[in-house]
Amino acid sequence: METTLQLASWGDSTALRIPKIFLRQLNMTDKSTVKIKINHNNELIVTPYVKRMTIQERFAMYPGDYMREVELDWGEDVGEDFI
Repeated sequence: METTLQLASWGDSTALRIPKIFLRQLNMTDKSTVKIKINHNNELIVTPYVKRMTIQERFAMYPGDYMREVELDWGEDVGEDFI
């Protein structure tokens, strides 16, 4: 999918209005965040921004219990490592 867009003034900045059909295809809304960069060919690249979750956010989503009543059995010792 390709189209030509016109830049527009927006306060002290310049805006690029993205058609809804593009947003729908990318599963984005007018509230989504994007990353922009200029590549080696001097092209403007706009990509959806996906925030990486912190370890705390990941653990907050975990539905299980972290505590174990018994020690896990990893099998017999192998090699000459000290345990």
